[in-house]
Amino acid sequence: MQLAHTTDAARVLPVAWAARLIERMQALYGAKFAQQWDGIAPARLAEVWAEEIAGYSAEEIQRGLASCRGRTFPPTLPEFLGLCRPTLNPETAYHEAVAGMSARARGEIGTWTHPGVFWAAMRVGQHDLLNQGWQTVRTRWEFALRDIMAQGRWEPVPEPQLALAAPGGTIPSREEAQAFLRQIKAKTGARLFASIDDPRAWAQRIVARAAEGKAVTPTVLRMAKNAIAEPTDSRDA
Repeated sequence: MQLAHTTDAARVLPVAWAARLIERMQALYGAKFAQQWDGIAPARLAEVWAEEIAGYSAEEIQRGLASCRGRTFPPTLPEFLGLCRPTLNPETAYHEAVAGMSARARGEIGTWTHPGVFWAAMRVGQHDLLNQGWQTVRTRWEFALRDIMAQGRWEPVPEPQLALAAPGGTIPSREEAQAFLRQIKAKTGARLFASIDDPRAWAQRIVARAAEGKAVTPTVLRMAKNAIAEPTDSRDA
């Protein structure tokens, strides 16, 4: 079933969309679906479904249809809307967000059952989620989650980006610095580093730049000095 990808289109032709959706339900469930709505004229049935799905996006309706494939009996209209836009338990989603944000702090994407949980976590903020308990952040979290889920459309969860500490902040550990460099290599391509015979050449250039009085942040300079002082047999090429 092909649906337009804007909710505006859904409001222009809601009855036609609903009629096609009902046809798909009939194809999935056969007589079971017809019996469920026995006595209701097809045109009226399409109108009722159209009124209810008018505010739902194409992605949500597709999600509802996909969920129907695992059901033996056809859903009622309220059940179908629930399949399109599942209701998340706020506390369960909160714990998922804490675990997901912890993973992202390590440079991992995290496990997200729904992109809305991620975007609600972004609205509340990583710092507060990881440093405040459920009771403290509960009201803000529930509001953010409810608001995000009501939008009906969500961008996919993006890949994480490791951030260096601000000048004067916490000095990155050797492992964090190496993970940061690996991330740069992955994004820019190994060719950027292929011509460097000395793995510490980048660090030496940074130290030389600082010695010449050129702009180098304290954090980057400390990373460079640590790399130069690192024993040869522990380098992460």
